[in-house]
Amino acid sequence: MEPEDLLALASLEMNSTTVTLALLAVVLVLLYWYSTSAFSKLSRVGIRHPPPLPFIGNLLFFREGFWESHTKLITEYGPVCGYYIGRQMFVVVSSPEMIKQILVADFSNFTNRTKPNLISKPMLDSILCLRDDRWKYVRSLLTPAFSDSKLREMTPLINQACDVLLCNLKVYADSGKAFDIQRCYNCFTLDVVGSVAFGTEVDSQKNPDDPFVKNCRTFFGMSVFKPLLILILSFPFIMIPLLRIFPNKKQKKLNGFFIQTVKNAIVYRHQQDAAEVR
Repeated sequence: MEPEDLLALASLEMNSTTVTLALLAVVLVLLYWYSTSAFSKLSRVGIRHPPPLPFIGNLLFFREGFWESHTKLITEYGPVCGYYIGRQMFVVVSSPEMIKQILVADFSNFTNRTKPNLISKPMLDSILCLRDDRWKYVRSLLTPAFSDSKLREMTPLINQACDVLLCNLKVYADSGKAFDIQRCYNCFTLDVVGSVAFGTEVDSQKNPDDPFVKNCRTFFGMSVFKPLLILILSFPFIMIPLLRIFPNKKQKKLNGFFIQTVKNAIVYRHQQDAAEVR
């Protein structure tokens, strides 16, 4: 091969390498811009927040748990602060006066909730996910369920769950051993929800293998640090359509259980006398 040919070949290789490196640099710059471009919204309106990480935002801030992390957030950044989960912005309000303003005086301006992306039916039809006129309609149907008279009817059921909680706590107190009190209150919450909302009497602490208890724990047991969730938060425009294509057998099984539980409660209600109906 002639020297001129070698020089031409070397020049071509250098040019291709330069183009490759230039394209790689452009891709990295665009990727960095995409991973951080959503993190200026809170600052622009004067809301303080923890420094977000590219792609995942403040996800790692919540490693200690929901309550502990929010308490820390309010302590460090004030009664009105915020954070990012992925590219999505959240505002935390802990000032009683502002909460009253939002929930009472200006409530009509806060009808919609977080737009659901991965939630499927029947949760998609719940008041947590509905929007605009459909939300207002369903809320008008639900409001009578929380009237004074209805709440008074719920009180004995809640007191019954409280009695179970106290009995369970007494066992621990008599033993003198340390125990996880948060687990006790989690069980108490499940007992109240099962009794008041589903008409199902369960003692989730003494009977952790009850189907209702197991399915509730599965429903609320999603970890926020699974690699799949991080991918969803980082690239929602790719991952969400993909996940909608592939069926979620676990979610389908959960949905089927709770739908059947509600149907059973309705059938049981129709079979009861008026004085016994919850």
